[in-house]
Amino acid sequence: MDTGEETSSVSPRAAPGWLTGQGLSWAALILLVLIWGSTFAGIRVGVETISPAWLVTGRMLSGAFFLAVWIVLSSALNGRTRAHEGPKVVGKALAWFSFIGIAATALPFLLYAHAAETTGSAVMAICNGGTPFATVLLAHFLTNEKLSTRRMIGVMMGFAGLVVLVLPEFGLEGGGSLVGILLAIVGAWLYSVGNVATRMAPRLEPVMSSLILVGAGGAATLVFALVAEPFPTEASAASIIAMIVLGLLPTAFAMFIYVWLIQRAGPVFVSFTTYMSPLWATGLGVLFLGEDLHWFMVGALVLILAGVAVANRNPRLA
Repeated sequence: MDTGEETSSVSPRAAPGWLTGQGLSWAALILLVLIWGSTFAGIRVGVETISPAWLVTGRMLSGAFFLAVWIVLSSALNGRTRAHEGPKVVGKALAWFSFIGIAATALPFLLYAHAAETTGSAVMAICNGGTPFATVLLAHFLTNEKLSTRRMIGVMMGFAGLVVLVLPEFGLEGGGSLVGILLAIVGAWLYSVGNVATRMAPRLEPVMSSLILVGAGGAATLVFALVAEPFPTEASAASIIAMIVLGLLPTAFAMFIYVWLIQRAGPVFVSFTTYMSPLWATGLGVLFLGEDLHWFMVGALVLILAGVAVANRNPRLA
């Protein structure tokens, strides 16, 4: 299996003609940033009356439901069951994406949810900024996306932009406990494992891959929630709606884009959402919440976008 960044992940037979060109890959990356950068608002509403474990469980199980409905409706509209790529490796693909869903999706969700109880968002953002670093290293050793000076410079520029963006928050919300920081760092590394493992996994249609991934993660978090936390019998309507929206957009729809984009452009390219999502979240605050626009936000924007451009200069994504 060729996992190099110089080779297209989508064969002409598997993709319609409009799925070509670098522009679509960048558009998909930006769409991921827009969705994931808006996720924290939904989480804040959800955890008001739903505990972190049950919020993650509800988010993933509802996401799996939406993906299953997507597959059923697609099959009905097409008048047939769409065959996915690689029918001879269905069992292997099931194991791969179940592992990604449990170890590299559900577990980091839980780690970050519990880290947030003792650690400020700025500190967690810095910890999460290790995801592209870890992705670059893992991809170098496990795939054909080899580490280069240009790519490392781009990653470091993006990380510097992230630091510039969130550093002022340290004085406002403090740092965090050692345990919370360690949980966030481990979560970042698990995200990087998921990035690379998704690239290495047997190829299925992205919607089917996403269903296995989200469904397995939801089953694992359900077991954890049943053991660790009481069922939220007094959840508010606002928290329930937030949980369902989290399942629909940042989980089901975004996971489909995530899998498709990693198969197409590689894990390092996708890992830059880690730097760009906080930037978008900050922009939402400025545009819609009346927050002030400061010089460091502009500097962070320049550094992050320049880092993404440098690290991914002239990639052959088509």
